[in-house]
Amino acid sequence: MAVLRFVYALYLRLTGLGLLLAAGGYFAIMRMAAETAAPVEPLPLWVPGALGALGLLLLVPWWLPGGMRRPARGRDLIWLAPHMAIAALYPKLEGPLYAGLGRMAQVPPEVAAQLRPVDPIWWLLPPAALMVLLVLPGMRRAGSDTSRPDPDDPAKAIPVEEAKPVPLPTEKKLPALGAAMKLYIAADWLMLRLMGLGLMATAYMMWTMIEGGRVARAEALAYGKEPMTAVYVYVVVGAILALPFLLPRRIARPHNVIYGLLKAVLLVGAAFVLIAPLNIAIVTFTPDIYHATLEETVPRLFKAICGVAVTSALLISFFRQLGGLPAVDYKGDPKVQMSSSQLHDLRKARMPGTGA
Repeated sequence: MAVLRFVYALYLRLTGLGLLLAAGGYFAIMRMAAETAAPVEPLPLWVPGALGALGLLLLVPWWLPGGMRRPARGRDLIWLAPHMAIAALYPKLEGPLYAGLGRMAQVPPEVAAQLRPVDPIWWLLPPAALMVLLVLPGMRRAGSDTSRPDPDDPAKAIPVEEAKPVPLPTEKKLPALGAAMKLYIAADWLMLRLMGLGLMATAYMMWTMIEGGRVARAEALAYGKEPMTAVYVYVVVGAILALPFLLPRRIARPHNVIYGLLKAVLLVGAAFVLIAPLNIAIVTFTPDIYHATLEETVPRLFKAICGVAVTSALLISFFRQLGGLPAVDYKGDPKVQMSSSQLHDLRKARMPGTGA
């Protein structure tokens, strides 16, 4: 069941990422078509807008309703409705996407004529199958609970089981250091995702430069690589950072200082790469009157925030590793921690005649 839940969560996020890329690609193709006067039939704006909104919703799990995020009952199958909407809307977007991508890749007309849109059933069949497999155990349990035993009949009474010891939590909480620790936790969670989105935005900016004929400026962001190769690398690395479940868990949520150091190195490398695109974005997308002020303040602010993120990665991994050490008393002897049920069983074992 855990494997099914992981596959279902992965499907939701990959679908969200694909819908965002498709909606962004449509807007980029329509912009290119407007600049080159290419005959691409536009769609109503609400179609790519709705697909992009659905993609963003699927990409951020805590925005999803509980029944869609973790289906467990038969009534949760109602959340197949968003997938039905995707199956209905995405075929409308495929025509302009194929036409624009065919012109960009200079695909011959006879090859382009052989391209067929994806059957809408493939947008609905995988999530439906996964959701049905996830809700089946809950439906079986609900069916078995319909015949309740009679409490007045001793032969059919519910057997009373002894309370089992409650397992103690294995992961220690981080120390409460006030606003500073909250800032570190927020930076540790947020900066990895923001840097991933920044790398993906850099890939889009390089692609627009290449399409606009500004290859020299794109080469400045490629760090000696071929520009289109750098675009693909930025997209892949950006997606991995923006979706931390694609990273190894030991790096995304380090419980060891060594892995915390690896995460800090990853953050430093991403920050170093993003400095140049940040300066180019300031020059390209802001009015000239603000260039001097923004070039003086924004890179310094970005470096300061990255410094907080790097510090948080090291500090939080240190506290998590420290929290895993056995607790000791003032003499250095290990402390024994027991739950209330375990203490009750121990008391009853020491005093068998009292019935305590």
